[in-house]
Amino acid sequence: MAYDTLKLKSPSMDESFVRAIEQQCVLRSGVDLATGAMLYELHTGELLGSWDSRISVRPMYEDWVTDKNGRPRLAPCEPYILVEGSVHKAMMGHNVYGGPRNFQKACSFFVNLVEKLLGVDLPPSGNWTVHRVDVAHVYALTKPACKEFFDSIQLRNFPRRQKKAAKYDMAVYFAGKTTTVKFYHKGSEFKVHDYARLRNYFRQAYALMYGKKDMRNFERAENKLKALQRLADNRLRVEVEVHSDKFQYDFGRNPLVSEVDDAYLETIHDKEVERLLREGKQAMETVRTTKAVMTRLQNIYGSTRGLQLYGFWSAMCTQNEDVMRKEFTRSTFFRNRKQLEDAGVSWRSSDIHVTANDSLVHDFTPHRVDRRFCNAPARNRPELNYSRDELRLAA
Repeated sequence: MAYDTLKLKSPSMDESFVRAIEQQCVLRSGVDLATGAMLYELHTGELLGSWDSRISVRPMYEDWVTDKNGRPRLAPCEPYILVEGSVHKAMMGHNVYGGPRNFQKACSFFVNLVEKLLGVDLPPSGNWTVHRVDVAHVYALTKPACKEFFDSIQLRNFPRRQKKAAKYDMAVYFAGKTTTVKFYHKGSEFKVHDYARLRNYFRQAYALMYGKKDMRNFERAENKLKALQRLADNRLRVEVEVHSDKFQYDFGRNPLVSEVDDAYLETIHDKEVERLLREGKQAMETVRTTKAVMTRLQNIYGSTRGLQLYGFWSAMCTQNEDVMRKEFTRSTFFRNRKQLEDAGVSWRSSDIHVTANDSLVHDFTPHRVDRRFCNAPARNRPELNYSRDELRLAA
């Protein structure tokens, strides 16, 4: 598990202090865009998307309050700032592998980084409130296996997430009010959004390591990028974006950083992915092959009921869920489906599909129990540890 995008709100600050931060952000943004050489870019607007590598610092003078009729509205308040950005990219320059696993330390690093970039003293991170956290899991799957996984997702029906769902060749996106669930092939995303940015960064980093006149710096930068691309091409990334509404529902308000722990965020990720894909319980290994399914169902529900559910499972494997709902009464369909879920039985990528014997993902489940879950710590690479000032001098 790793943390990616964070959105944190500072405690109230003196207005003159916030105004100074506001001017500093505008100045920094202008300098960074002019050189085109910075790894970080501070700006006062919102991020374009979860792939955005910039850090947003937004001085605010209004906040949401509830009026007498129970409706939210913006009202003047004591000044504060909102900071948002990818803590993973801030630490490593990319989010292909590695990433922070300790939420408290990740927030501390992020606030300290913004403090250093702005050249001001900010309140301790533990006193900031949490408004968004992206929790990511990464799995080692080849590009063809990822394609097969997304092809199988295209055939599935997600009634609770259908309204704002977006499905692409190598990505799916299920937006929600409290959480958003995203599956995507990291290689495709890296090629579009990070490759060009990191090429410029690595050229400067190697110029600093080996000297500006070393003609192999360009070759080193390209080799590094190609290695990252090869690794990204064999990674499936699963992200759960935890929204402010989720924190307010669970805590009654936006909690302090010091009140949110890793177990809480990990549970949200597991629960949302499990609920979306209906893959059964985390503690039970998911089964999806004919023999394993029959054995599991008979062991749990007995011979008679197990065989009935096996027949239902066989039909679910070969038919779209919408078709199956028309063949059964509503109560029967949902009762049978729930019993399959409770037994840890999946009808996705089973071995009775037409192409099942050649399936690359027949035993894959996007949970931490899967053998392809990536959880090894990242190596500390020297080319990723240079400060902004060092890179500016090398440019």
